[in-house]
Amino acid sequence: MVQDSRTIDLHELRAFASVVRHGGITAAARMHGLSKSTISMQLTRLEARLGVRLIERTSRRIALTHEGEQLLPRIQSILAEADHLLDETLRARTSPRGTVRIAVPPALGGALLEHLVPALAERYPDVTLIVQPSYDMDDVQDPAFDFAVRVGQVSDDGLVASVIGSFARILVCSSTYNAVPSDIAMLATTPLLAFSGTSTHIDWQLHKADGSGAQVTLDHASRVSVRDFDALLRLVRADLGITMVPNFMVREDLRSRRLLHVLPEWRSPPVDVLLAYRVGAARIRRVAAVLEEARRAVLSVLGQQA
Repeated sequence: MVQDSRTIDLHELRAFASVVRHGGITAAARMHGLSKSTISMQLTRLEARLGVRLIERTSRRIALTHEGEQLLPRIQSILAEADHLLDETLRARTSPRGTVRIAVPPALGGALLEHLVPALAERYPDVTLIVQPSYDMDDVQDPAFDFAVRVGQVSDDGLVASVIGSFARILVCSSTYNAVPSDIAMLATTPLLAFSGTSTHIDWQLHKADGSGAQVTLDHASRVSVRDFDALLRLVRADLGITMVPNFMVREDLRSRRLLHVLPEWRSPPVDVLLAYRVGAARIRRVAAVLEEARRAVLSVLGQQA
């Protein structure tokens, strides 16, 4: 029944499917913003191309012929497959792809990746991630890295530093610790564990959480210094002292009372979390996509709103 010309015109197929779906040529023309004559001509051409009559037309209604009823499901399937092909092609042309290399602080990095990795897998499956745990800023200037998540301040004028959110460091001990201080002055005689890789000297700035402006500086030697918050928390859980850690790291431990919040009225000043990258990096599509997802991931870890 098909003519020698084996081409299929999708416009004609869509016209037929639309006339059936909307119950008439006038309604189909209105839905597509076309004239009735255009829809009617496309339908006539399709019938001529296939060599069969698909629709019986009357002044009041349309009705599918036997051939039309048989061909409608196949035509609908062809149109669905064509739409899928176009969507896939557009996605492949516009979706970010490639490798993005980032540096993250170890304390924040693990929690951040729990949010970032599944988000990228869902939204940008063609983007791969290489992650370097690091506290240093030099890696951001290394062309091998696309951006870094950093805490504190960025003083390099050659970098863009975008503040995402902030956290406070709080004092914690194990739930079985037998010398929990009840007053800030008692910390001077309590075994303290410091976050440092170069010195056992503690220099903790503590502010009253009530906003009164009261503050105190703890300035004395620590029992142990380790530049790793996870290692410090292991020592704390072993009843070896008190330390000060980012609040987001111990949220679940405090809720389950595996750890105790020591002197909850005192905490560090807010510590900013930033995205740092070289000028122009955010204009690279794959980097911009991961930057935005990293921003959302950090906010989720900090428990703050996007």
